[in-house]
Amino acid sequence: MEQRQEYIMNKTTKAFAVLAAATMSISIAACGGGAGNGGTAAVHSDKTANDNAECQNTVKKKGVQKVTVWAWYPSIEKVVDQYNETHDDLQVCWTNAGQGGAEYTKFNNTIKAKTGAADVVQLEYEAMPQFVAGKDKHLVDLKQFGFDKYKDDYTEGAWNGVTMNSDNGIYGVPVDLGPFVMYVRQDVFDKYKVKVPTTWDEFAQAGRDLKAAGYDGYLSDWAPNGTAVNLALFAQKDANVYKYSASAPDKVGIDFNSKGVQEVMKFWQGLVKEGLVDTTDANTTDWNTNMLAGKYACYVQASWLTGYIQGLDGSDKGNFRMYKAPVWDDSTPDVNQGGSAWAVTDQAKDTEAAYKVARELFSSKEAQQIGVTDGGLFPAWTDMLESDTFKNMTDAFLGGQKINEVTIPVAEGYKGYAFLPFQTYAYDEQMKAFSKIVKEGGSIEDNLSALDTTLDSYAKQQGFTVE
Repeated sequence: MEQRQEYIMNKTTKAFAVLAAATMSISIAACGGGAGNGGTAAVHSDKTANDNAECQNTVKKKGVQKVTVWAWYPSIEKVVDQYNETHDDLQVCWTNAGQGGAEYTKFNNTIKAKTGAADVVQLEYEAMPQFVAGKDKHLVDLKQFGFDKYKDDYTEGAWNGVTMNSDNGIYGVPVDLGPFVMYVRQDVFDKYKVKVPTTWDEFAQAGRDLKAAGYDGYLSDWAPNGTAVNLALFAQKDANVYKYSASAPDKVGIDFNSKGVQEVMKFWQGLVKEGLVDTTDANTTDWNTNMLAGKYACYVQASWLTGYIQGLDGSDKGNFRMYKAPVWDDSTPDVNQGGSAWAVTDQAKDTEAAYKVARELFSSKEAQQIGVTDGGLFPAWTDMLESDTFKNMTDAFLGGQKINEVTIPVAEGYKGYAFLPFQTYAYDEQMKAFSKIVKEGGSIEDNLSALDTTLDSYAKQQGFTVE
């Protein structure tokens, strides 16, 4: 593997592909007919059903059993080609069925139609609960194939993502993560001689110091639409606002009005009132412009943001650096934003063959290298995280920095947290409440309490028991 981590895809295409893979909220409603403690997903063994499947890639080995795969990972076609070239027993038939929500919508439609789904689909961790919470499970439990013996091959947080806080089942093969870090405009901090913050108290003071020194931008931005970012900030305060386990798929927990969430919202609302933090929605034209123009001195986000910024027209190579995200104190947990896995669907024609592909697509060092160096994925694979090659990678866009000295400890320390089976709806309501609090200066307690009530009511309407 090369010592330099280069992002060599078409920059614009890659920026949005990586962004979708890691953070875009799910754009469909919960599927599966609401809550219900149903049985396991169906298992099939038809080895010829995919003989005439249409593939976006070229399958060169004719007469070999095909397994269909939906995915939007950057450079996935290279990974598929590498797999097909090195396997004579199975061939991957790949299609890009859309990024994030677009793919989930298609998957949901095939569930309703009871036909048309791929054997293996890429799912973000936050999307997985909705496909196992219904009366009929649509993701296959991979434990029946012995996948539990591979647990140590993945980080704890990634494993939690595919088991969904349960020891009873494994619903995916982890691929990547999004360690939560801070991006800093080093040129801004250097120009105004302000110390880069390591704690949230220092973060607030850095904003005041920059302003006093004449900086006319903002310290950062609190984006009301940055739903996953905001969950990570809450998790730093041990405020895990959602509770869900695949072992009790008819139950959910929701707690936005906790002391931890209130403290985080008070902190950011205060910075906005001081004029130190902006409230522009993320990934909009204005946000992109501000990011590139140095109007945000720093920004907390997942480590994949490098690819997004680099893909924007006019990105300024060398001015950004990556630091560990600020902490509240020494006990602040490492957190994550984004990441995804391979899941085997209940419509897989040959379920065991689909499992084999899901487990092996990124199992070789060659495939992992493609994913990391060409696709910009942050790996969930422990062997790679522990390798000197990965540790010593540098990023030219970040001034030649060894960025994985920052990211690896975060990924290894992340333990995981829960998402709801109706995460899309929760995110939509979350954005409304946060806009009222941060943009409009509304009551923190009242708006968080109203958010809890709204989500509790919706959960009950969908047939869930609220704990």
